[in-house]
Amino acid sequence: MSHDIARAAIETRLAAWAKARTPALPVAFGNFAYTPTTGQSYLQGDLLPASTLNPSQGGKHKHYTGLYQVSVRTPTGKGTTESAAISKSIEEIFPCATTLQYSGLSVHIDSTPSVAAGRPDGGFWMVPITISYHVDAFD
Repeated sequence: MSHDIARAAIETRLAAWAKARTPALPVAFGNFAYTPTTGQSYLQGDLLPASTLNPSQGGKHKHYTGLYQVSVRTPTGKGTTESAAISKSIEEIFPCATTLQYSGLSVHIDSTPSVAAGRPDGGFWMVPITISYHVDAFD
């Protein structure tokens, strides 16, 4: 399924970027065990697929669209400087019109990632970033 391809392509890029940071930034991906460390920032990734479209007759063309949300979680009580810097960096690694290749398919980033307002979430300040994507598959 091409939503899985989109997830893999986006998560591969996000994980490589997070690992290359100093210090490395942990990432919690869906259905993997992760226990946040008090006082340590981390990212959480979630795929939000939308309806699959069939824009051509016969159903051979499948147009997969959706959102990938990255939640930037920084310790509460330390202001918004760190979360703003991380958010800006994520915007920069997924710019509009980016095409990611994965398993023979192209995953297109449709627009500049949207950074929403932050809010308290447990012991963290959470800033959601939404990355819009689409994948076209032909059977």
